[in-house]
Amino acid sequence: MHVPRAWAKVSADAKFADGRTAPVWAWGWGDDEAGARKVAGERLQRMLERLRRGEPFPGKYEYGNRPLREEILQSIDAAAVVTRNAYGARILNAGRLLFLDIDLPRPGALGRLVQALGGSSPDEKAVSRLREALRNFGKATFRIYRTAFGLRALAVDREFDPAGSEVQGLMQATGTDPAFTRLCLAQRSFRARLTPKPFRCGMPNPPGRHPREDDAVRKSFAAWLSEYERASARYATCRYLETVGSANPKLDLRGLVDLHDQATRCNETLPLA
Repeated sequence: MHVPRAWAKVSADAKFADGRTAPVWAWGWGDDEAGARKVAGERLQRMLERLRRGEPFPGKYEYGNRPLREEILQSIDAAAVVTRNAYGARILNAGRLLFLDIDLPRPGALGRLVQALGGSSPDEKAVSRLREALRNFGKATFRIYRTAFGLRALAVDREFDPAGSEVQGLMQATGTDPAFTRLCLAQRSFRARLTPKPFRCGMPNPPGRHPREDDAVRKSFAAWLSEYERASARYATCRYLETVGSANPKLDLRGLVDLHDQATRCNETLPLA
């Protein structure tokens, strides 16, 4: 897994090709603060040189082409870590426990009418397609879950390499979200959201980003977190649907599967968020 344990920010005054100056900064990451600061310094120097040459600021990088700046909440041996993402939800990052994240289009008026008249819903068709793709793969047993606007699959009886060609092929065959696929490669781990998205619970995003350097921002975040935990308690993150395959869960993975199911409240009759 490549989930950094430390982040550091360094800054300097940049000199532009036209003679103007302005403050710029860069974040770095690593296993400790010294390593993170070294990476930050190297990234800052590359940015300063770029600006001196008259080149524009780097564009906003895409989700999934480098590690995410997230707080580590819990480490589970060497197998997984639980982080808090930018909008405040808890995330399970697992080195070998495979997750697939499939987004579904929201049905339009015609789709809702067909479903009301007794036709197959887009959800049913999507579950059928995913079930068939997993059966055709035939090398693992999967649990399938419904999320608020998609599906999630979890392999329970064997480990997978997130950067391996087998996983990339499986993700393509199941229609896994491309951004999710890129992030698995960047972090060399699989990823599953454990708690609801704030906006689906009537909550704003949290103030600031990790690591929060200002005392006032940290205080505001603590208040936000308390309210988020109350609001999200009324929702589940996903709902268990079925299992494809018949093998028993692998002993080394069972604890993570249980953690996922308990945290997401997948067996409770709650609205999804």
